[in-house]
Amino acid sequence: MAGLINTYKDATALQCSFIEKLEQLDLESVNGFAESLASFLKEKDEKNFVYGLAAGRSALSLYSFLQLLYNHFNAFPCTMEDPVQKHFRDTRKNLGIAVSGSGETPAVNKYIEDIINQGGDIRLITANRDGTAHRLVEDYENGSVLVIKGKTKYDLDMTRTSKLSPMGTEFELEVLAFLNAVFKEVQGRIAGERSGSCESYLSTIRDFSSQCSLISRMDEEALSKWFERLFPRSGRYIIGGVGRSGLVARAFEMRLSHLNKTSYWERDFNTPSFQIGDVYVPITGSGNTYECIEGVKSAFKRGADVLPITTNPSSELVELLKEKGREEDIAFIPVSEEYLEQICGSRRTTSWLVSEYSMHRYPIFEINASIFTNSVVAVGAEYLGIEEAGMKRLHA
Repeated sequence: MAGLINTYKDATALQCSFIEKLEQLDLESVNGFAESLASFLKEKDEKNFVYGLAAGRSALSLYSFLQLLYNHFNAFPCTMEDPVQKHFRDTRKNLGIAVSGSGETPAVNKYIEDIINQGGDIRLITANRDGTAHRLVEDYENGSVLVIKGKTKYDLDMTRTSKLSPMGTEFELEVLAFLNAVFKEVQGRIAGERSGSCESYLSTIRDFSSQCSLISRMDEEALSKWFERLFPRSGRYIIGGVGRSGLVARAFEMRLSHLNKTSYWERDFNTPSFQIGDVYVPITGSGNTYECIEGVKSAFKRGADVLPITTNPSSELVELLKEKGREEDIAFIPVSEEYLEQICGSRRTTSWLVSEYSMHRYPIFEINASIFTNSVVAVGAEYLGIEEAGMKRLHA
């Protein structure tokens, strides 16, 4: 397992460098992006509609941001499952935020055209200056483009770096961190703070970088045991999570399918019941999320294994694993003491509704969990002998 631990550390270090790279973005573009969002969101009323235009894991990075906009500014979020034509009204303020690494995703470009044809505002984040999405938005008077030059699934890089971050991990992770960091700038501008230096954005990126550096320090022996329990199995993988943690869970489930594993997100309509040989992987920062706790109980009752990803060593989830003598099956994501207290607290959700506390807290666990699960996929590809080209063939 020594080689796999080295792969894990290399993959984690690489992804931390993706976060650090966001400090080098053109600050004029960051400033313009934040200013345009602040201008749109300044008036908190029910007529602010934000359309999230993205597909796949890019969509999951964007939807996390839409949750923030809704929770803090009452901006109604629509996704690709809610066609633009269904909600667009001239009496509303309409903003489309599109995310497309390649700029060539047909469904995304179609919705970009819908926003443009209706006369709404559009903001695009892409990695490809030569893509169709870039051309559509750049030529539109109510549009603007921010380029984050990250590796996407269409790159042909076959180096060691590619194997450590296969199929677009870089761009999607950078979008997730960027949007959460620029949110601080948006808040400041709405509060009347005017600063072209983007200091709130930069300090948040530095904070993210500091936190994600902790991931490479996870206990190697515990990690090895966790990998040994996760990968060599023929049963099904059921991945769970709620809210922003649920978005990380969905991205991880998609990546497992690229490793040729039979995987499901817990809350999909076609997800089967647990059975012997299956593994349940709930992702929950607090370890007290009601849905995840119920999932753990159900998995154990039906004879499935449970390999949680959490950060709270004193949670109800940990107690359940201890009762089964399976405490070593938990992957603990490290965060600093300051954020550990915020994430853990003493709160527990008791319904499908996420608590007010969970909706507004800082997304440190979600970003660290994203990096961790991406590194786990790199380890899995090496462990299972799967090349990136093979993963691309399995990509939807």
